[in-house]
Amino acid sequence: MINMIKALEFEAIDLPVFKEVRGKDWVSYGNSNDFPQKLIELYEGSSIHHTCIQAKVDGTVGDGIAIVGKEFVNAEGETWNDILAKVALDYMIFGTYSLNILWNRAGDKIAEVYHLPVANVRSGKLNEQDRVEEYYYSSNWGNTRKYVPTAYPAFSITDNRGEKASQIYYCKKYTPGADVYGLPNYMGCLNECQLDMDISIFHASNIANGMFPGLFVTLTNGAASPEERQQMYRDLERTFSGSKNAGKMFLSFVDSPDRAPKVETIDPAQDDYYIILQDRITNSITTAHRITSNRLIGISDAAGFSNNAEEIKVAYAHFYSTVIEPIQQHLEKTLGLIAKNMGYNINFNIIPSKIDFDDTITGSEDDTTETIIEE
Repeated sequence: MINMIKALEFEAIDLPVFKEVRGKDWVSYGNSNDFPQKLIELYEGSSIHHTCIQAKVDGTVGDGIAIVGKEFVNAEGETWNDILAKVALDYMIFGTYSLNILWNRAGDKIAEVYHLPVANVRSGKLNEQDRVEEYYYSSNWGNTRKYVPTAYPAFSITDNRGEKASQIYYCKKYTPGADVYGLPNYMGCLNECQLDMDISIFHASNIANGMFPGLFVTLTNGAASPEERQQMYRDLERTFSGSKNAGKMFLSFVDSPDRAPKVETIDPAQDDYYIILQDRITNSITTAHRITSNRLIGISDAAGFSNNAEEIKVAYAHFYSTVIEPIQQHLEKTLGLIAKNMGYNINFNIIPSKIDFDDTITGSEDDTTETIIEE
């Protein structure tokens, strides 16, 4: 008896490769030059990851930049606080951010500052001094024929007149192996973010498909030719593989005298399996984001809600000092450089969020609640 069954393969997320491509002036941001789009997909698709990112953004932005936060920085009416909010989000998702810097005609002062979506920026190739001299911007790197990349000189305080008055400031922290692009600090949980997204799609698809169990179908009218099998396998992969097709069936060919098809149900995994898996995913994602207590992102445990305020207070203090404050210092330093060349003779300081913890007990002894008041 010949039994032909092909397992459908699922690939993990590969780490991005930054490489120079022949015939291109820019360095590829990932194997297909689309790694930023993958990071955006994970940010939008994984609820836990999204919440962790937003928690870090909110903590970093705080109550805005002291003294000059509400001052305008460009002709579109954006303030320093507007720029900070966009920069912080980019920095959390991509590990880097970019700005479009416009110098005045004399080249002695920055006239305007605009936020640039860093996902649309690509680095030029390194020169002999291992420095990037120019960056490229396109609103759609998947179609560069229509959306032709535009070259901008890299930020320079001295070479900034004439055609070089409009520059790109690309800010990233040092990362071993990443010479031209930044990497987010949650790289270790990319597969867990993908799993979180896939599990959500899987359950939604199961419900949409009527929650029927998967099927294993055996056609017993003889084995097909190799060409027919390969075509069938390709059709199955295209039609049934992936979390969006949960609850569908599998198909195989056998050489058997019994010509009646055999259909068998495939029992789905038990709910406990997904509960354990979801807990593991949650812990992996929060660990990668260095969030020591899941209560900081609104996830409670089986212990209930007693004495939450003290735990959150301690956890947030640790989270702020070890995660948020270093990021704030980095942004204060880098944005401060831009501000200094705009004529601001002050040190940039981000005002921390004012959070008060008020332990309030209401109702009976068994009905205890803790409230957190954010000003």
